[in-house]
Formats: sequence, C-alpha cells, structure tokens
Amino acid sequence: MQTYMRRTLAATLFGLGVIAMPGCDKFTTVDNPNNLETNTIDPERDASLLSQSVFTRFETSLEGAYVLGAWFTNHARVGDTFPTRNAVGQRNIPDAGNETDAIWSGIHGNIQFARLTAKQIESAGPTLDLARAQWVAGMAIMQEADYFCEGTIAKSPTEYGPRLTSAALYDSAIVQLQTAQATVAAITGTATTEATNLKNSAQVAIARMQLQLGRNAAAAASAAAVPAGFTFSMLHIDNTSQRSLGNQVWSFSESRISLVVGPEYRAIADATPGNAEGTTTPDKRVSYTDMKRLAQDGVLTFYRQGKHPGWAANMRFASKLEADYITEEANQNTVTMLAFINARRASGSASAYAGATDIASLNRELQLQKSIDFWLEGQEMRDFRRNPTIYPFILPTGNNYYKPSLGPVGSDVCWPVPATEKQRNPSWAS
Repeated sequence: MQTYMRRTLAATLFGLGVIAMPGCDKFTTVDNPNNLETNTIDPERDASLLSQSVFTRFETSLEGAYVLGAWFTNHARVGDTFPTRNAVGQRNIPDAGNETDAIWSGIHGNIQFARLTAKQIESAGPTLDLARAQWVAGMAIMQEADYFCEGTIAKSPTEYGPRLTSAALYDSAIVQLQTAQATVAAITGTATTEATNLKNSAQVAIARMQLQLGRNAAAAASAAAVPAGFTFSMLHIDNTSQRSLGNQVWSFSESRISLVVGPEYRAIADATPGNAEGTTTPDKRVSYTDMKRLAQDGVLTFYRQGKHPGWAANMRFASKLEADYITEEANQNTVTMLAFINARRASGSASAYAGATDIASLNRELQLQKSIDFWLEGQEMRDFRRNPTIYPFILPTGNNYYKPSLGPVGSDVCWPVPATEKQRNPSWAS
C-alpha cells in the first residue's frame, strides 16, 4: 500500500505540471487546492516527492519504446492501423511526423526533469532522493543512445544541447550513473533495498554501455561486479483510473490488441520442427494465446503474448542474468559460452545446443538465447544495433513485409532524430 500511494502521488504531482520552467532553475507552481498544496512546492522540503515523481515519469514512459523496439526488430508484429506504427515495423521511419517523435520528447522530458531535480536538491548533500534523480538522468540518456541514431542532452525546452553521437551519449550516461553510485556510497546507512537496487542496476547499465562502445574488458569487469541473484524490476499497478501505472506491453496486448506474436516466437513456444532453436522441445520462456480473432488492424491473426499477462505484471529492468550475457559476449570464450548457452536452453526446458561450436556460430546462438530470455523487455534495439548481422528474426530489406500492400522493408538500424528537433536546434544546422 505504501508503494502504491507513493507512486500515485508522484504521478499526480508530475501530471499536474510540476516540471522545469524553460531557462530557469525553479519549478513551476500549479494552483490546485486538491493536490498536495502544489502551489507552494519547495524543492528542499519536497525533495522526496519530486524525485519520486522523476522516477515515476521515467518508469511509466519506458514501455512505449519497448513496444516500438519489438516491432522494429520483428520480435513482435504490428497489428495496428496507424501507418506510422507500420513504418516502425518496416524499419522505414520517415524524418517527419513519425511514431518515434513522442519517444524522443518523453526521453528529453525525463532528462531535463531529473537533472533539474538533482540540481535543486544537491545542496542538502548525498541523499537517496539525489541518487534517484541522478540515476534517472543517466538511464534516460542511455535510452536515447539505445534508440536514436544521434542525440542531444537538452538543458531545458529552450536551451538545446550540442549534437552528439550515440557513443558520446553513452559516455555521458556512464558518468551520470557513476555519480549516482557515488551518491549512494556516501549516504549513511546505504543498505536499503532501494539504494542497493539503484547501485546494482546502474552497474548493469554501465556494463551494457561499455559493451555497446566495444570496450569488452571494461564491460566484463563491470558485469562481474553485479552480485549473484540480483534482479531489479519496474513495478506496475492494475488501476483503472491510472492505466499509465500499468504494464504498457499488456496495454498493447489488451486495450489496443496490436502487439502480435509472430511465427518466429510461436514456433519456439510450440517447438515446431526446424525452429530457430533446432529442437522439438517447447521453450517455456515464450508463451502466447491464440485469441481466435483478428488484431486491431483487421489483417493479422491476434496471437497475444503471455510474457506480461496483466496490468500489474512487473517488468525486469536490470539483472545478473543480463550481466552474465554481457560477460560471455565480452569474453568471447567458446568453452564458457557453450556452457552458458546450454544452461539457458535448459532453463526453458529446451534440448542442448547441437550446432557448430566455432565462435561465430556460438555468438549467433548467444544472441538467440538472449532474445528469448529478454523477449519484450526492451533489450532489442541495443542488441540489434551492436550485432546487426547475427541478430535473430530481423526482416531483411526488400519486399517481404508481412503486410505486402504497405510496401517494402527498409534499411533503418536506428531511429531518426525528429524533424522538429533539427529545425529548432542549431546543432543540426550544418
């Protein structure tokens, strides 16, 4: 009950406009006598609620990108009527007016809100509230680098940051997350559950980004520092009045009925002979239901995913399992990689790997197993961008989209910066 109330209050605070004012270092005030006296918000007094609002804003904005990322990589199919969503599934995203513009805006709002909150409360010294805001800033910058071909770290809605490569964004996110870890370390009595989760999830994210940057030794070292058994999940609530607090993958599975499980994953769940795993044993890590109806688009049969089976289904965000995958990819050791692959297959009740054991073949199998373990959990975009030639189930460029009347599959490997950003930000003038 306390967690539910805290997150609801934080969501209410954000929803009523307690955000950064353009070009200044104060928060807006909102006259609303029915909402926590938001017309008298004081950043120091209300540091906890502000940082909780920062976290809730980030948490509730994550999974829209997860859904688009799954569509983009063919780890789910687009059963939607919106042409812009099919453009994502076709990997042919236009520069203007595209579905990913809202993701860009949400990420930048998260970065600005988190960094401004941290700036407002850092004078009080190291606190969990400060670490939480710093953590969100780092994770949001990482998310921008994961999805978009380029980026920027905006200071405010009217103060644009310089044009940055994905590599530069990752480096900035690493520094931000290391700052959050240092804040946690400086807090008296840091052995709280949340402090530990912030520290360890930041460690997983740092390992992720080192791997993206090709710094394999650093990635392996960072992954090794993640403790055994660690898992950190984003919590969700089944509340009909605030569906934004619920699992958004389920929202696209239940409310909009447009997230469709494609034949590749159905074959893994059914153990169809000749499937990607080369086994006739069903893999229990993948589940779906044939809903005996068409999806929202009236074209695709609606096979509903079972990975996230309700509004209250929590979403794994960072884990030792992911760190172990990073370790194996970074180390490129055929002996340990084969053993790890077989352990993961066994976890899903699939038979042992029977393919070639050269490093190229094992890397391909490792990516397949990771795509199964983290199916619909937001891992797809960074893995595809890092290993585009071996990532499973990508639709090749050409006339092979599963809705032929909509045109061919494009060659995008990341999302374009929105045209509105390019028009407003002088960094894109040249």
